[in-house]
Amino acid sequence: MMRRTTLFCVVASIAFTLQSSTFAEENWPYWRGPDFTNASAEKNLPAEWDPKGGEGSNVIWAEPYPTRSTPTLMNDKLYILTTAHPEEESKMGEKVVCIDSKTGKQLWEYSFNVYLSDVPAERVGWSSVTCDPASGNVYALGVCGYFCCLNGETGEVIWDRSLHEEFGLLSTYGGRTNFPLVYEDNVIISAVVIGWGEQAKPAHRFICFDKNNGVPIWFEGTRLLPDDTTYSAPVLAVIEGELQMIFASGDGGVYGFQPRTGKQLWSYMVSGRGINTSPLVVGNKVYCGHSEENLDTTQMGAVFCIDATKRGDITKTGEVWRKTGFLVGRSSPVMIDGRLYCADDRAKLHCFNPETGETIGQPVRLGTMMRSNLLVADGKIYAHTANGRGYILKATEDGAEILYKFRFQKGEESHGTPIVSKGRIFIPTTGNLYCVGLNDAKVEIGELPPMAKETDPANDDKPATVVLAPVESLLLPGDRQPMQVRLYNSKGQFIRLANQEEVEFELTGPGMMDKEGAYNIPKDQETAAATLMVAKVGEISGNARIRVIPQLPWSIDFDNGVIPVTWVGARYRHIPLDFDLLMKLKKDDQLASDLYIYFMTQFKNVGPKGVFDDSTPRQTWTALLSFTGLADGANRPKNIEDAKKIFGAALQKLTDEKILSSVEWSEWERPSAVEGETVKEPRLTVTQGERKIDGNGVMCKITTIPKGARSQGWMGHPDFHDYTIEADVYAFERNGKLPDIGLVGQRYTLDLMGASNQLQLRTWTPQMNRFSANVSFVWEANKWYTMKFQTEAQDGKAILKAKVWVKGEEEPAEWTITATDEIGNVIGSPGLFGNAKDSEIFYDNLKVTKNK
Repeated sequence: MMRRTTLFCVVASIAFTLQSSTFAEENWPYWRGPDFTNASAEKNLPAEWDPKGGEGSNVIWAEPYPTRSTPTLMNDKLYILTTAHPEEESKMGEKVVCIDSKTGKQLWEYSFNVYLSDVPAERVGWSSVTCDPASGNVYALGVCGYFCCLNGETGEVIWDRSLHEEFGLLSTYGGRTNFPLVYEDNVIISAVVIGWGEQAKPAHRFICFDKNNGVPIWFEGTRLLPDDTTYSAPVLAVIEGELQMIFASGDGGVYGFQPRTGKQLWSYMVSGRGINTSPLVVGNKVYCGHSEENLDTTQMGAVFCIDATKRGDITKTGEVWRKTGFLVGRSSPVMIDGRLYCADDRAKLHCFNPETGETIGQPVRLGTMMRSNLLVADGKIYAHTANGRGYILKATEDGAEILYKFRFQKGEESHGTPIVSKGRIFIPTTGNLYCVGLNDAKVEIGELPPMAKETDPANDDKPATVVLAPVESLLLPGDRQPMQVRLYNSKGQFIRLANQEEVEFELTGPGMMDKEGAYNIPKDQETAAATLMVAKVGEISGNARIRVIPQLPWSIDFDNGVIPVTWVGARYRHIPLDFDLLMKLKKDDQLASDLYIYFMTQFKNVGPKGVFDDSTPRQTWTALLSFTGLADGANRPKNIEDAKKIFGAALQKLTDEKILSSVEWSEWERPSAVEGETVKEPRLTVTQGERKIDGNGVMCKITTIPKGARSQGWMGHPDFHDYTIEADVYAFERNGKLPDIGLVGQRYTLDLMGASNQLQLRTWTPQMNRFSANVSFVWEANKWYTMKFQTEAQDGKAILKAKVWVKGEEEPAEWTITATDEIGNVIGSPGLFGNAKDSEIFYDNLKVTKNK
C-alpha cells in the first residue's frame, strides 16, 4: 500500500510515563500488560472455572477463535492474530480479528496473504496485535513480514509495509515473530534482518516507524551473525530517570536501547543462542531466563538478574546473579510480593529470591511443556501449559500452592497468555477464546506499584544525538524526499527539530539537497543507486540511507564484477565471479576452482586477507577443509607438510592468475591430549590479488554460508506488478546432487528444482495447497538455461506464466507452466530464490521488463 511517504507528524516532546492508572487497567494494549509485567491490579477474579461451560463454570462466553496469539484489548474490543480460512487451504492466510469483549462476537477481520515464507500453517499468528489508545489504531506483524497499521474501530488499513521486501526481514520455518511496541508517536518492530549495503550481513535489528504514517525513524541492531530468530518482546522502563527499551536478542544477549533514538546503552551476553523470554524490569533490575547453552559452563539454561544502571558491555560488571541449570526459555518471569516466579520449559514453577537468586521452597509441577506467560492478578497466578492443562495458584512465602487445576477441552493447547480487563479474564487456546469471570462480582482495581518517571527534559536541552528521518528511503528517479533532523539530549529525550541554517548535509552517492532540506534525485537516473546522507549539527551527526531504483526495464550482466548494492538480501549470500576463469580452473584443477569460490567469498564478505586455522571457535581451517571435501578421513592433512602438499599446486594457480597476491603457511599450537604437551596445527593466510573480472561476469550463490544457503532476495519496489523477470542460470553438481534455482515475481517463486526434476510455482512454501503448480522438467548440471517468469494482476487474481529452455536455443512459443491464483498477490518486488545447500548456483543476463 505504501512505499514513499513525505509527511511527518509532530514529534512528541513530553516526558514518557508508564501507565498504572484505571485507564490502563481497562485496556491491555500490549501482550505483556499495561506496565510490561504481566500483572494486573484487578480484584474479585475467579479462583476456578470449567472450560466445558455449564452451570457454575464461570465461563461468560467461549467462541471458536483458535490462536497461538495473546489477545490485546482496547475500548472493550479484543484483538487477536490467527489463521484466515483454516478450513479452505486454497484461501489460507493470516488475519487480525476484532471481537466484542462483552459478547465474544466478531466485529471485523482483516485478512492478508502469507507469501514467500517458510512458516508452516500451525505457526501462523505467532505475534500479537498491539493497541494504541492514544490514536485508536492497532498494529500487527504477520509471520511473513507484512506489517500493518489498522483503524481499531473499523479494520481499515491506514498504512502497511512489506518488511522482507523493503528491509530484509527473515521469515523462517520456526515461525518466531516479534511484537510491535508503541509509545508516543513511534511503533518499533524487530526481526533478524538481512538487508543491503552495510546491513547485508544478518543481525537482530529494530526498526522504529512513525506510528501515524509508517515513515522509518531509526534502524539499529545487535551483533552480526546471530544463531537464531527470536520472539522476546521488548519492554519499556525508566532507569534512573532515563527511558530504556530492554529486550533479549537473537545473538544470545540482553540489551538496553534508547527507544526514541535507537542508541545502545548496554549489552549483557549470556548465551550463544537466541533468547525468547521477555525481560521483567523491577526498579533498576532486569530479570530474564533462557534454556540454551551458557557461555561459561556446560549447563543448559539460566535465570539471571542484571543491573540496568550500568553502561557498555556489562556481561561481567552488570550481572547481579545468575543461576544456571534452569531451562526458563519460553515463559517470562513475574514478580509477586517481592518474590520472583519462573515457569521452566517443562512446566515446573520455580520461586527465587530476587536479591540473591536463591531458590525458595520446592518447584511446583504443572505439566510437561510451558510456552505461555504467567498472569498475576488478584493474588493469584494463572498458568496454562502447552499440553492443555490449566492451574490457578496462590503465591506463598515458600513458593506457591495449587488452588485449582483443570484441563482445556480435547485437543486444545495454550501458547498465548491470559489477560484481564474489568473483572474478566480472557484466555486464548488453539481451539477457543474464553471469557471468564464472576457474574456478580464488583469490578475493583487496586494499585500497582508506582512507576518511575523520566527526568524532566527541560533540565537538559543540549543536543547529544541526531536522528535523520526517514532513516531509510526507497525512491524513484525524480522523487523528492523531505528530511527531518531531530535533536535529542543525552537521555534520548526529544529537544527540537534542527533549523536548516545549523545543519550541514553530506551526500555519498547521487542526488542533491535543496534549500528546504529535501533530497532530490534527477529524473534521468537510469540505474539503481545508493546514497548515504549525513546531517551534521555542530559536533554530532546522524545518518540516513537512500535507495533509488528506476522504473522498468532493467538489464544486468555482472560483467563489471558488482552485485547492485541496492538489492536486499543478496550481497552477503552471493558473490561476483569470472565464469571463464572459474571454468578454466575447474578444467585444470578442481581444488583450485573450489578455492577460487571460497577465497572470493572471504574477500567480498570479510576483507582482503583471510586467515584459516582452528585457533578460535569459528574453526575456519576445518570449514575450508569441509568445503573442499578434505575435512574427514584419510584425506585430511595431518600437519603443515601435508597441507602444503595438498594445496600447493592449487594455491600456485590462483597466485599465477593474480587472484591471490600472497600465500603464507605457519603453525599454531593447541593443547594435546597428553597433559603438558602441545600439537602443531596448520594456519593458512592468503591476501587478495589485483585480478578483476575480465571475462564473463556472473553472480554465484555460494554454499560457504550454511545458514544462507537457502534464501531469497529482492531487487525493486514492493508495489511493482505486471512484469517479466528473466535470467540465465547454471548449476554445479556435488555428490550427485543439484540445487534449486528460482526467480521471484510479484510474491511468487518460480523454482527449477534439482532433486525432484520439476518446475514449480508457489507463494507459501509449506502450504502447497494454498497455491502451487508443478510440471516435470529434467535438467542437467554444467549447462546454461534461460528462465522466464511473467506475473500479472487481474481483478484480484494473479496470472502466472513461466518457461525454461537451454540457453542459445530458440525460445519455446508455449509457456512451460501456467497457473492462476484466485486470491492473488497483486504487487511485489522482483527477486531471486536459491537453495545452494548442495552445490553452487550462477546467474547471468538478468532482465526485468514491463509486460506488453
